[in-house]
Amino acid sequence: MCDTMPMKALIESEALKVKPSKKYIAANTKSAKTLEELSRDTNWSVRYWVASNQNCPVEILEKLSKDSNYYVRCNVALNPNCPAEILEKLSNDSYCNVRLNVASNPNCPVEILEKLSNDSNYSVRRNVAYNPNCPVRLLKKLSKDSDSDVRYYANQGLNRIRSAQS
Repeated sequence: MCDTMPMKALIESEALKVKPSKKYIAANTKSAKTLEELSRDTNWSVRYWVASNQNCPVEILEKLSKDSNYYVRCNVALNPNCPAEILEKLSNDSYCNVRLNVASNPNCPVEILEKLSNDSNYSVRRNVAYNPNCPVRLLKKLSKDSDSDVRYYANQGLNRIRSAQS
């Protein structure tokens, strides 16, 4: 016999209510107070999700940008609300994945993209070329990069711009 109770009602029933995990709350809350509390959690993965939350206040992003765990700093760098001052600091991070995420941030200022276009790691340069804010002059420079992936994405960016202009 098939259960006729709609799935939504079943999920919302008292029998299935489960306290959400700290990670879920960290990723989804809009409460600055809750984010502040969770940003101090000893579990790095909770702080990771705080850093990814688009409602995370700048003060918390600033604190998390100095976190000892580079995964947390990676998510700060990707957060679209991360201000340029923090992105600038993270663009000097010793871990290339943090710098790579700075280059991927859609709000990364051109000055930082210029700096990262000279990064020793090809993945960072590739993400500079892939960034929608990358200016034509930088794309032209990267289209001559020693790495084929960087050249590919730079040429893709140049083609996208040409298509938009025609």
